[in-house]
Amino acid sequence: MHKQKSFPLRIGEQERRRAQRLAVKMGLSENRLYADLIQEGLLVREQMAYFEKLRNMQVPSSAGLALLDLAPDVPPSKEDALPKARRSR
Repeated sequence: MHKQKSFPLRIGEQERRRAQRLAVKMGLSENRLYADLIQEGLLVREQMAYFEKLRNMQVPSSAGLALLDLAPDVPPSKEDALPKARRSR
């Protein structure tokens, strides 16, 4: 288990109040909310950097579509299926 270090976070009072209200609504501590937001933000930024790297490789879209064609044609799992109302769009 790693030892956590303290890191002062400087945010405006308005943002802090918003975060406190959201944490209460979600049943989280303010610290847990910040940790979750940071983790999610890091993942988004890492994905953006990865996609930028892929774009810079200039692989034709046809190659990506050909790769998708190799995926098996199976129905989505129950939790991944769209609600019936959204399928008709």
